[in-house]
Amino acid sequence: MNENKSIFVPFPRPGSAEYSLLLETNPQKRKKILKRWKRMNKFFTIPIYRLGILPLIGGHKIFLLLFTKGRKSGKIRITPVEYRSKDGIIHVVAGRGKKAHWYQNLLANPKDIMIKLGFKKHKATFQVLETVEEKNELLRWYVGEYPKAAKMLFGWDPKEDNPATADFTTFSMMIEIVKFYI
Repeated sequence: MNENKSIFVPFPRPGSAEYSLLLETNPQKRKKILKRWKRMNKFFTIPIYRLGILPLIGGHKIFLLLFTKGRKSGKIRITPVEYRSKDGIIHVVAGRGKKAHWYQNLLANPKDIMIKLGFKKHKATFQVLETVEEKNELLRWYVGEYPKAAKMLFGWDPKEDNPATADFTTFSMMIEIVKFYI
């Protein structure tokens, strides 16, 4: 770790995906970024998952399809989300925090949840991590196991940052983390 680093920049850091979604101050730019993510999911991720291509190339080890019941429409909504499995439990971060529509749908219809992992669809239950301490613990594990993904998502620098001393508190207060049980 470089001891000459004088100013600690909290997470998420500028240039990261989460920074763009959570802290972008220009509303038009934020809307454009969100629209780009939605298009990518609608026209790329969901179709290649449905066709069975994503599971064939290993995408099911990173992405799952989350089926929720829309809180307003009552329609089934399909959302591709990145997940990580720790101790046999699926963990998903709602990068937009409580604003994420899939997260709001979960809370509104907790009994109507399905998860598609690879080629198999499972009925699921969930638990939201409530405390900042729980979220910080999971983020410390995440940066240790997946430093490259952490760099892209929220600006983790594996050469400069130390999981033991990193302060994820601000970031943890912006996001929601959900544990799924299948």
